[in-house]
Amino acid sequence: MLLLFFLFIIIAALLLERASLKDQLLYISYDCRPDRYQTEPGQPFTVVTTVTNKRRLPVFFLKLEEHLPAEIAIEGEGLSIRREEDFLRLSSTVFLMPKEALTRRMTASLPKRGRYLFRGSHIYVGDFLGLDERYTPFRLTREIVVYPAPAKERYYYQVIGSLFGEQSARRFLLEDPILSSGFREYTGREPQRYISWPQSLARGRLMVRQFDHTQDLSVSILLNTDCGGFDRHEPLLIEEAFSMTRSVCEVLEEKKIRYSFLTNAATAGATGQWSFLASGLGSRHFYTIMEGLGRATYDYSESCAALFARAERRTEHSQAFIVVTTRWSPGMQAMVKRLETVSGCSVYLLDAWSGAGSEASGQGAFNREAYARREAGPA
Repeated sequence: MLLLFFLFIIIAALLLERASLKDQLLYISYDCRPDRYQTEPGQPFTVVTTVTNKRRLPVFFLKLEEHLPAEIAIEGEGLSIRREEDFLRLSSTVFLMPKEALTRRMTASLPKRGRYLFRGSHIYVGDFLGLDERYTPFRLTREIVVYPAPAKERYYYQVIGSLFGEQSARRFLLEDPILSSGFREYTGREPQRYISWPQSLARGRLMVRQFDHTQDLSVSILLNTDCGGFDRHEPLLIEEAFSMTRSVCEVLEEKKIRYSFLTNAATAGATGQWSFLASGLGSRHFYTIMEGLGRATYDYSESCAALFARAERRTEHSQAFIVVTTRWSPGMQAMVKRLETVSGCSVYLLDAWSGAGSEASGQGAFNREAYARREAGPA
C-alpha cells in the first residue's frame, strides 16, 4: 500500500513537471508603465508593473528582469538593482497562483530633462521540480518625457520688461477699444471678439478691428540650437537655452500675452508639427511646447539662417520676436536686422553662452566680446 502511495506521488510529480513546462511562457503577460507621460525633473511619479498568469495551473518560479531608464531613481527597500550602461536592471522573483495578476507600484523620479524609455523585461520561468528554466523577452516601448527646469537666472524678466514696458503691457491686457485704429481682413488667428460685424456685412467678408501698435502687438519666440559648430560646451548651452525658453513662456503666460513658437531643434518621438506653433495661450499651448522641449535632442533640423527665413515668411507687422540661442554669432546680426525690418519691431535676444539678454540689435558686440574672453580663458 505504501509502495502504491509513493508510486502515485511520483506519477503526480511527473505530470505536474510536464504540465509546468508545457507552453508556460505563452500564458504569461507583462506590462510596465509610468502613471503619467510627462513630468518635472526630480518630481516623484509611480511605475506600475503587472505580471499575469493566465493558466489554470500555478507558476512555481518566475524571475523578472525589468529594463528601466538608466537614470531613474527607485525608492524602496529590498530591491535588486544593477545599473548597466544603457538601462537599469531591476530583478525580482514571484510565485503566481492560477489566473493571478500581480501588480507592483514603485515611486520613482528622473533627475533631468529628456525622453526616457521603458523597454520591457526578460522573464524566466522554472518547472515544478526546479530542474529546468526557460526564458523569453517581453518588448515594450513606454515613455515618459521630463520637461526642462526653469532657468536659474532671472534676466529673461528684463527682456519682457524691455519688450513691453509696464504701461504698454497694461494697455495690451486691458484691450481698450478706444485704441482701435482701423479694420483689416480676418485671418482666423484673431479672437472672434475682434470681428466687426457691421464692417463684415458692408464688405462681404469677415473684418476685424485693428488696434494701435501696443494693442495689436504679438510675440513670437525663436529657439535656435544651430551655432555653427559642436564642442564640449554645446550640450550644456543647449540645455540652458531650453530652460530659458521655458522661463520666457512662463512669464508670457503669467502676463496673459499670446505668443507663437518657432524652432530648429530636432525632437525624438512623434510630436507633430512642433517646429512651429501658432499664436496661443493657456496650459495646452504651454505644455505642447514643454513636451517638445523635453523630447528635443542636441541636433537641429535646419540651419539658423533657414530658421530666420522661416520666421520672416510667417511674421506679421508689429510682431515682436524673442530669440533664444545657445551662442550669438556675427552672422546673426544681418538676420536680426532683416527680421526687424519685416516685422517693424525690435528683436530681443537671450544668449545662453553669455547668460544675458537685451535688445538684439545692441547686444551683438557685447556677446562677441564675452565669447572671446571665455574662449581665451583666464589671463
